[in-house]
Amino acid sequence: MKYEVLKRSYLKRNIIIGMVVVLILTAVVLTFTRAKYRVTQSVPLVSGTINFSPYDFNVVAMYLNKNGESIVTKKAPRVGYTLNEEQSTCVVDDEEVDNGQILFENGNLTFQNMNYSGTKCSVYFDLISDSENPTVSISTPGTDTSITVIADATDNIGIYYYYFKLDDVEEVRLEDNTYTFEGLQKDDVHTVSVRVEDAAGNEASASKEVTVGYKVSEVILASSNPPTEQTIDWTNDGNGETYYYTENPNNWIQFAGFWWRIIRINGDGTVRIIYQGTGANSTGAGTQIGTSVFNSSSWKTYVGLVYDSLNQHGYGTDSVIMAELNEWYNNNLKSYEKEYIDTGTGFCSDRNLASGSSWSSSTIYYAANDRKNGPASLQCNSEDVLSKDNGKLTNPIGLVTSDEVVLTEITSNNANTESYFYTGQDYWTMSPYSYQSAGVYARVFFVNSNGKLYFDGIVTYARGIRPVINLRSDIQLTGSGTTTDPFVVVTS
Repeated sequence: MKYEVLKRSYLKRNIIIGMVVVLILTAVVLTFTRAKYRVTQSVPLVSGTINFSPYDFNVVAMYLNKNGESIVTKKAPRVGYTLNEEQSTCVVDDEEVDNGQILFENGNLTFQNMNYSGTKCSVYFDLISDSENPTVSISTPGTDTSITVIADATDNIGIYYYYFKLDDVEEVRLEDNTYTFEGLQKDDVHTVSVRVEDAAGNEASASKEVTVGYKVSEVILASSNPPTEQTIDWTNDGNGETYYYTENPNNWIQFAGFWWRIIRINGDGTVRIIYQGTGANSTGAGTQIGTSVFNSSSWKTYVGLVYDSLNQHGYGTDSVIMAELNEWYNNNLKSYEKEYIDTGTGFCSDRNLASGSSWSSSTIYYAANDRKNGPASLQCNSEDVLSKDNGKLTNPIGLVTSDEVVLTEITSNNANTESYFYTGQDYWTMSPYSYQSAGVYARVFFVNSNGKLYFDGIVTYARGIRPVINLRSDIQLTGSGTTTDPFVVVTS
């Protein structure tokens, strides 16, 4: 009886083991059977993604059809090519895959419905016909031992390669637009060059001489007489310093065929300058590009250089004077923008309200009114920073602010003739003063003919226009800032 019990127990165990073995074998068979019909993984390419079965899916080859030849490539082209759908095929056992699709869009290569083990694909790309040359300009920020070259290039289809060169050293070819030459000696002068090429072989190049460790801000500050003052501004969240000129210093600068005065070195190293004329004019109508009303009618939002009709900090509509600035910029400075004019630092159109004012009141005062007698501030509400880069300005051009004028006032008398802001003319700032519904008067600060900041600038009255721009931090200057030896922006 004992033997009988043991025998039945072994039988039960063997049945269970047998069932487990059958289940395992079944799972293995199903796994291999189903493997042929499933897509289980994705592999990223340089451009795009291939979805594939890990068992047997592969791209046999990719070809660039260029100039009548098929060139083997290891990766999909980024720009300048289209997919040749007729030549590109995927097959399994020499039969084309049903419903399989090869897609190529914006440089991304993808495969869809490739569900069979043993799939093999050949992909062909056709060169887009193109005879238009690209354009390129370069900027060269750096340190005491390096020069970083940034290529700003455009092309109707797209840039394929960037070639960087220092002096006569062999070119470095990249797909990125930035390269740094390191291990250099401070104050050494080098020629840096960039050549760009599109897929069709059309080219453009640019070069410039660069002094290692050169900083335009240091050159300007070294020549300042009397010394500049310093404070903080919005360009680096208040963590840095901006240097501004007072009195009548050596801040003359020539750029784009015009004379200017340097207002300040911004906290990000860019240089703010104000138009002075076609010669070294200290006073007179020649210090401005003309006269204009600030805006065509009076309303509390119309005090903005740009504005909308409803919102306190709105933008989207150019004031009359902004339209004048844009036209002058397009005619005189547009060609210099890429290499020499900063587009991101911007201008402060401060439309915060003064203490005690309410937007719904019949009479309101703007925040600059609180600061008209000092202390001035170069901080700015982020909503009121206007620049081309943030889309609030068409062109990177503006006007002086009331605070910049206040910082230079060196006397409490009615005249400020020792300041470089004195021109003997009335001209606009871009800082709003007030709005009064009685009479419908909107007012903006202006600099009067005695060089003092004045508040009663009704926007529908005509006054002078003195454009203000910011020069890039990586420009190069010669000179010392005097009228006989002005700073001169080195242009190629």
